[in-house]
Amino acid sequence: MRPRYKRISTLQPCQVIDQILEGLIEKKGVAGSTLDNHAYLQIPNEDQHYWSPEFHVTVEKQKDGGALVRGVMGPKPKVWTMFMFFYSAVIVLLFLGVSMSVSQWVLGMDAPFLWSIPACVGLWITLLIAAKFGQFKGHKQMERLCHFLNEAIDSGEKKYN
Repeated sequence: MRPRYKRISTLQPCQVIDQILEGLIEKKGVAGSTLDNHAYLQIPNEDQHYWSPEFHVTVEKQKDGGALVRGVMGPKPKVWTMFMFFYSAVIVLLFLGVSMSVSQWVLGMDAPFLWSIPACVGLWITLLIAAKFGQFKGHKQMERLCHFLNEAIDSGEKKYN
C-alpha cells in the first residue's frame, strides 16, 4: 500500500549514509536525520501539510561490496494509523451488520440491519477517495524525497568512483 524504493549502489553503506547526511546539511529542500544504516527523510516544517509523506531508508551491505538501498514512503504515522483504524472499523461493522441481518432474514424476521451493508460500502468508498486525495496531495513531495535520495547517491558515486 505504501510505495517502495530499491536501488543498488557501488558505494559502501557508510558512504551512502554520509552522502545523505551531506545533502541534509546542505539543506536541499529535505529535512531528516540518520542513525547507523538508517535515514529518515521528510519535508521541512514550513512546507509540510497534513498529507506530507515521510521516507524511511535502510542501507544494507551487499556481498559484492556495494550497498542495497531500500526505502518505504508513506504518510505520517498518525495519518497511517488513523486510516488503518477506520478501514478495520468499517470491516468489523460490515461483518457484524451482514451476520445480524442474514440471521434475522433466515429466521423470517424483519432485517433492519440490512442498511448497514450499503452504509459500510459507502464508508469504504469514502475512505478510498480520501486516501487517493491524500496520495494526490503528497505526490510532488514524494517525488522531491525520491529525487533527493537519487541525487545524493549519484553524487556519491561520482565522488568515490
